[in-house]
Amino acid sequence: MKDVVFKLRFNHPNKSKTPKLNVNHFNYICKRPRAVYNEGQNFCCFGKVSEMGYSSFGDINDFEKIQNHIKEKSKNKTTFYKCIVSLTEQDALEKGFNDREKWEQLIKNNSSKLAKQMGIKIEDFEYVCSVHMEKGHPHIHFMAWDKKQEILRSNIPKNNFAKIRTELTNYIFKDELQNLYNSKNKSKEDFKTFVKNIIKEVDPLFEISDEEYKKYTEELKSLDIDLNESKIFNIDLHEKYVREIMKDIYLLRKDLPKTGRLNYAFMSENIKNEIDAISKKILANNIEVRKSFSNYIQSIKDITEFSRKNDKYISKNVKSAEDELLKFTGNQILNICKKINQKEFAIKKNDFEKVKEEIEEEQKNFERQEMLGLVTNLINFMTKSENKNRNIQKNKVESIEAKKELAKKLENKSQIDWENER
Repeated sequence: MKDVVFKLRFNHPNKSKTPKLNVNHFNYICKRPRAVYNEGQNFCCFGKVSEMGYSSFGDINDFEKIQNHIKEKSKNKTTFYKCIVSLTEQDALEKGFNDREKWEQLIKNNSSKLAKQMGIKIEDFEYVCSVHMEKGHPHIHFMAWDKKQEILRSNIPKNNFAKIRTELTNYIFKDELQNLYNSKNKSKEDFKTFVKNIIKEVDPLFEISDEEYKKYTEELKSLDIDLNESKIFNIDLHEKYVREIMKDIYLLRKDLPKTGRLNYAFMSENIKNEIDAISKKILANNIEVRKSFSNYIQSIKDITEFSRKNDKYISKNVKSAEDELLKFTGNQILNICKKINQKEFAIKKNDFEKVKEEIEEEQKNFERQEMLGLVTNLINFMTKSENKNRNIQKNKVESIEAKKELAKKLENKSQIDWENER
């Protein structure tokens, strides 16, 4: 871990001794032995004090003028923050901070960030600096203040101290930090790729026929704890633990909500724990996934240590990184659940369509039989009617003939035989 030290203190502006203490501190940092003096001067002082004519960053050669300015501002209750930034000798040599110009650039290029964390507008941010090339402890002192301070300023929140240290660390060790970020990003992408590849191993399951799928799920549910089956039906999942994971996923589905999005973030804590258990099983059984996971967590730890030495803060960031990868894996697991739902919905839909077709065919058959019966009855009815009409007609004809015959008979009977009568 790179060791950048940042310290800040101040003398309370309401105390009577504060102006003298501020001036003494200015004298100390600028004229102390091993201070890297301005060219042609017996002191080291650079910075920006626009009120005294030093409106741009650079050397300040009128020592007494700045000294009196600090004294008068202190008497007017302006708060002067006394700061120090230091490096180990090894880090200073490696990063070129054995040169005063590098320290000047550090403060100049980060002045806006320093001002922000101190609660001062950048246009009102004034400061004077001095570099000390002390053996084993190269460092820079600087005094900073708000040139337009109107209200009493006192302490700066501790969290802002940490942010200042982070900004300075990121600036000094930007190359090393970039390498860590590159390593982190690569490990993260590797992890995602390896997990997705494992998930793809079950894709053939969703390409088989409905009947094969039904048989597969029954076989999967019946596997014993040792998963002794080397191959389930015609689906070779390559790795024994992948089959076990599939069994866990089928068990998980019973507890998943029946409505709403299947997204890890929306799951209850109990379900998240179930999903995490499956994710950890993937981690435990796949070397590539486990290695990329470890590399990512280590990168997060190393990056965090750049800005904070606090173990609690490091642990918090590591936990967040672990949760991030578990969340990703959890969503991949839920994607399998979505595919299962889609497959089973499609099977139910197909089954329904088949039943519907059977019912419709039966209905059609019934209607055909019913129509055939109606036609048959109609034909029978018409045939009977025709026969009846024929019989009636025949009877009519027979009746007429009978009447004619009868008439003839009667006609014969009505005639008088006159000869016999006579």
